Amino acid sequence: MRTFAIYNRKGGVGKTTTATNLAYILAEACKKRVLLIDADSQGNTSSISCQKSGGLAELLRNGPSSDLIVKTDIPGLDLLPAGSGLYDIDLECMIGKRRADFWILSRFRTLLEEDNEYDIAVIDCPPYPSLSCLNAITAADRLIVPTDSDAYSVTGIADLVEQIDSIRKAVPTVSVSGVLITRWGKTSAVDHDARKYLREDAPIHVFQTVIRRSDEKVKESTWVGQPVQEWSPWCYTARDYREWVAELLQREGIQYE
Repeated sequence: MRTFAIYNRKGGVGKTTTATNLAYILAEACKKRVLLIDADSQGNTSSISCQKSGGLAELLRNGPSSDLIVKTDIPGLDLLPAGSGLYDIDLECMIGKRRADFWILSRFRTLLEEDNEYDIAVIDCPPYPSLSCLNAITAADRLIVPTDSDAYSVTGIADLVEQIDSIRKAVPTVSVSGVLITRWGKTSAVDHDARKYLREDAPIHVFQTVIRRSDEKVKESTWVGQPVQEWSPWCYTARDYREWVAELLQREGIQYE
């Protein structure tokens, strides 16, 4: 089971939008069996099933169980939801009430692989090194790094790569698939400069596809609890995500059915 973690320690760069649209396209267009895992205590990814309890928090507390996975209305797409319980687990680890186990999700992945349940898993990570975030990284094969075009996001990529290199000392099997530029404005000189800077100077691969802004459609999709791919399939953002997924699968050697 190929596992992608959508990771960046900076918030507001499109991690949840990337995770939900990647999972939707893989299930709906590519006919893959997909598990979407929400590792962010805000639970925004979980809105596609309207369930923000149990799920990953219960898994981290009590151990692996396939009973924690819920079906979505999208054929081929299941969800391991998140919720505020993840806050409680982090607090318990901080005050010494719970031992931090960073490999629970990895063990759960192994069980799913043994049962041949899914083809691909997609994990939406929070923008901070929580227990759930570190579990996501240890369970992943590849990290996908969405980034905005502002200076803080772009110049922070080098530091992020150093952090990932440190993580790989403990998890040598994980690597970065690439940086995905999101919320890109075709008429913005700053965005063009940012793309040029990343492609020339970033220490890791940068995807050729960029995700253009369709802010209103993305906002609307969050209110109805749908990936923008499902809510407005012909807006810029949705079309760009389809192009990017094709690029990603080609890079990763995964057949696009």
